[in-house]
Amino acid sequence: MRTGLLNEQTDEQLMKLYQDGNEEAFRALYGRHSNKIYGFIKKRVGNKEKVAEIYQEVFVKIHKSKALYNETFPVLPWLFTVTKSVLLDELRKEKKYEVLDMEAVERAVALQVFEPNINAGAMIRQLSDIQKQAIEMRYVNDRTFEQIAESLNVKPSNARQIVSRGIKRLRELVGKGGKS
Repeated sequence: MRTGLLNEQTDEQLMKLYQDGNEEAFRALYGRHSNKIYGFIKKRVGNKEKVAEIYQEVFVKIHKSKALYNETFPVLPWLFTVTKSVLLDELRKEKKYEVLDMEAVERAVALQVFEPNINAGAMIRQLSDIQKQAIEMRYVNDRTFEQIAESLNVKPSNARQIVSRGIKRLRELVGKGGKS
């Protein structure tokens, strides 16, 4: 497929082509989203060499995981889920969680939205304390609902509901531009 035609494809169509072995489709996706991914990492990691290392690792993981992508979901949130995973792996290795901007990770992963004009911190502050804790445990610390339940002294089904309600509230706030 010619490059001009690839530019007319949706991200999801390009990803499907990439899964089928079309390297040009990957280059088109890379061209569309590599700066966003680089910026996402750069905002969370202070060291330029480490940014470059993580950035490369993200694309290695995307390549290795391309078969796992489900075409019924949007590509961009999937790319940021992979990015978050690589970031967390790197931070676990170094034990430097403070480098990570938790609010932005929650926004990108929990909401599966990448809207730079939205003040995620202000939205997160509008959640109840228990919702903030549960979302942090789930999406930053990669805890299971059972682990969250144990920490919060609730049943696993309640932990799931707390996270779900927090995400629902954040989505409502995104729809309102961050204002309650």
